[in-house]
Amino acid sequence: MKVLVTGGFGNVGRSVVASCLALGDEVSVFDSPIALAKGAKGLKNLIRGRWESSKLFLGDIRDEAAILKALENAGWPQAVIHLAALIPPAADVDEKRTWDINVGGTKALIEACRKAAVKPKIVLASSIATYGDRLLDFWIGTEDPPAPTETYGVSKVACEAMLKDSGLDFAILRLSYVVWSRWFPFDPLLFSMPPETRIEIIHTEDAGRAFASAARKDEATGQVFNIGGGQACRTNFRSYLDRIFLNFGLGRSDFLPNAAFAAGGFHCGWYKDSDQAETLLQFRSKTLADFYEEVRWEKRFARPLIRAVSPFVKAWLRAKSPYLRRPRRHRGGNIRGKPRLSR
Repeated sequence: MKVLVTGGFGNVGRSVVASCLALGDEVSVFDSPIALAKGAKGLKNLIRGRWESSKLFLGDIRDEAAILKALENAGWPQAVIHLAALIPPAADVDEKRTWDINVGGTKALIEACRKAAVKPKIVLASSIATYGDRLLDFWIGTEDPPAPTETYGVSKVACEAMLKDSGLDFAILRLSYVVWSRWFPFDPLLFSMPPETRIEIIHTEDAGRAFASAARKDEATGQVFNIGGGQACRTNFRSYLDRIFLNFGLGRSDFLPNAAFAAGGFHCGWYKDSDQAETLLQFRSKTLADFYEEVRWEKRFARPLIRAVSPFVKAWLRAKSPYLRRPRRHRGGNIRGKPRLSR
């Protein structure tokens, strides 16, 4: 089948393109010139290599005419996998821009698809962020009402609503905590999640397979799915950090006290119905243990160097926490300007 992937230059986007190509699909990618520039050498190698058979279109996701032209030049694909969006931390820096890109871009895509000679099915990348803070009530199902606590989650709720009202065929995939082996623990989002938060990871490659499957399966049309790795991918954030930091050569994560992290207002949990998505879409191949091993292998050369300077790295990390520099509010409260984590 013919598939257009918006936001295909991103982490999950690359996995989606790879999965679609593996299924023999004719794949086209629509993304911005800025995303291409940020991808630098690794992305250009993909384009010259495994993506050689794909068509690439550069443009603004808010530009309806550019999207319609891409659909036409792609040969009127039967499915559009819509990943293009501004995500945290950038999504929380400029709320107006986030709404403009995420909601405005989805609106432009829907309008272009309505005018297409072949009206495609749209598979939307949504997020566990739509459920809001579930620190205490951590079991999450698709029947739970949306309760986003941040701009990104609010924008995704709006995108879902527009798509449901569009009159087009659709499927919505709410991704849980997406991981890949090049995750960097010094990310400014590190301190956004309370250590006791339950997380259910989804490996980027498995996320890619979920989207590719949802695009081609008629049974997925009109459905909303929670996409997570299931029981073998569940843990809590403190345990997760322990394993990641060990693989980086920093030892356990207890050099960062609980006070270094946000006390609430975050958006992760365990999906009680992600197995239902797996039954239909059959996307899982990676466990949490697999991911830890990938990180260990990825950092095998850097680990001795980091271990040698670990006291300095630990001190630097503690200094990065915004919560050790100022009082935290009560659980569930937000601190202005605090970073967020997303898919």
